[in-house]
Amino acid sequence: MPANGRQENRKTMNKILSRTSHTKIKIIALAIALTVSACRGDDPAPLPETKKVSQMLTSSGAVWTPESITVDGVDVTDDLFPGFSITFMDETYSTTGTSPVWSSEDTWSFKDETATVIIRGSDQKEVTIAEISATRLKLTLDWPETTYGGRKSSLNGKHEFILSK
Repeated sequence: MPANGRQENRKTMNKILSRTSHTKIKIIALAIALTVSACRGDDPAPLPETKKVSQMLTSSGAVWTPESITVDGVDVTDDLFPGFSITFMDETYSTTGTSPVWSSEDTWSFKDETATVIIRGSDQKEVTIAEISATRLKLTLDWPETTYGGRKSSLNGKHEFILSK
């Protein structure tokens, strides 16, 4: 084969190798880019509502004290709930002071995944979370009993607890 033919073959081979190398480099770069983007992942999944509300109920000391407590719109904080506070812990709560509608200790759970209703363990009473933030909590409870005398008295009706930490 003449020298010019060999040089042409070498040039052609070099072009083919060069194109193949560029293609391999592009494929490797694409694979690296895909791997890096997959490693980053998506944004973290948002917390379920039950977890968010539970954290607000139980965080920062978890002791909630009344701003006001009303029964059918009438303030009964001092008359029926002197010294009242409620402390929520994981699946339990405890109260202090006088409380004609809350036991001193009990369990609690959410009614469903919306985390807007608490079910008390001992009486299965539903307590609605009407409002919640890191420092303020509004609970409503329909109480069907009226009792007087002894150490406890209560009024039937819609109880609204506006509490803060």
